[in-house]
Amino acid sequence: MIRTIVVEAAYGAPADRVFEQALDVSEMQNAMQGLAIYEGLPDRKIVEGDKLCVDVTFLNLFKSRNHVMYVERLDRGARVVQSREYNPTIKRWDHTLSVQPVTHGCLWRDTIVLDAGATTWLTAWFCRFVYTRRHRMRDADSIRALIVRGDINKRHYQ
Repeated sequence: MIRTIVVEAAYGAPADRVFEQALDVSEMQNAMQGLAIYEGLPDRKIVEGDKLCVDVTFLNLFKSRNHVMYVERLDRGARVVQSREYNPTIKRWDHTLSVQPVTHGCLWRDTIVLDAGATTWLTAWFCRFVYTRRHRMRDADSIRALIVRGDINKRHYQ
């Protein structure tokens, strides 16, 4: 069953600056230091249309090969990035990253819609852990995270 993971982090910096940092691949690698090593990422900012195929080693214990990240949308004006990701064990990892201004800085929101078959529940828990840890490594002022059953993007409220 599909799960949606939402991780929100508050930062005291301007939204435009934080968003530009989010586009920098080396910044993501720094935030994942000690947890994951990415092989095959470019040494530059991501751009719309990028299709990256990487191998990811977690905790120096297990490797996920051929993880494909397709940057479907990058809108600097709206400060939004959407990627479609998958690998041999994950059918769907749709990630929307948004950085929006708030009164005292900005709010960075990661929304991941996930389908990993029978291991979706475990993968969702790990995803929440990874994204929360990334924001701790970035020294976020506050972080909140949740996992919801289903695809929250397809829910209709009346």
